Amino acid sequence: MRLAAEGALAAAGFGPRTNGALTASANVGRKPLYELVHGSEHFLVRRFSHGGLLRWVTGRRFRDPRRPFRELVLAERLRALGLATPEVVAARATRAGLGWELDLVPRRVPDSIDLGHVLAAARAGALPRVVVRRLVVALGRFVAKLHAADFVHADLTPNNVLVNRDALAGAEPELCILDLDRSRFVAALDDETRRDNLRRLLRFVERRERRGALLGRADYARFCRAYDAGGERWKDDWRAIHARHTQRSSWHRAGWWLEERLAPRTDPREDAPRTRSTDRGAS
Repeated sequence: MRLAAEGALAAAGFGPRTNGALTASANVGRKPLYELVHGSEHFLVRRFSHGGLLRWVTGRRFRDPRRPFRELVLAERLRALGLATPEVVAARATRAGLGWELDLVPRRVPDSIDLGHVLAAARAGALPRVVVRRLVVALGRFVAKLHAADFVHADLTPNNVLVNRDALAGAEPELCILDLDRSRFVAALDDETRRDNLRRLLRFVERRERRGALLGRADYARFCRAYDAGGERWKDDWRAIHARHTQRSSWHRAGWWLEERLAPRTDPREDAPRTRSTDRGAS
């Protein structure tokens, strides 16, 4: 637990075996997500949960109690390198039967919104194209910085990237990466791993594009050129990523079909992008 936040968390009743005055968070993000407020301190409490079909079998129980602590260490290392991610002030693992229930406590990032929400709003016609273009470029540059630090995010999607809300009104975009669970630093980031990480981002975006086309070839080119500021490899990257993505697209579509019918998830970003305006501080 970070010493700077220890007093505030203790005063709010959060500890190794107590939750304090948690309230359900309205922030868009991975659920279950809660808030904890004491004075001027505002924290989010993210309870780890399984994705896909597995969540119906295991619930919130995990075998490895170290996962939130590894995420805390990753967040510290990223911040030390000057890469924006929410400050994680506490991590917790609580015994639950044969497994563990896991929690992570980051500080809430004020006046921010995740890119998944922004893209959904743009897809619904609520944002001008010029904002989308600027964010696409900013995302390309930000991912390039992560990869230059030999960092591989395990779930690289727009939902896990925050942007300052005033960027939607023309301010310079400032991005922040979320949800570092299962992410890692590598000794040297090779092309195959780097491109596979980018392909995951493409896969996520393409799935949402089925709800209405927003991004075109020019947008993908903007991202790739921003990602490769030197202009030496972005065309080769795109060809390799697109070829691999096309090869596996039928499997992805089959997986999406199964999940939508057997274990559907609701996402406010997709259901009501015009009306929902809640911040996502961190999750």
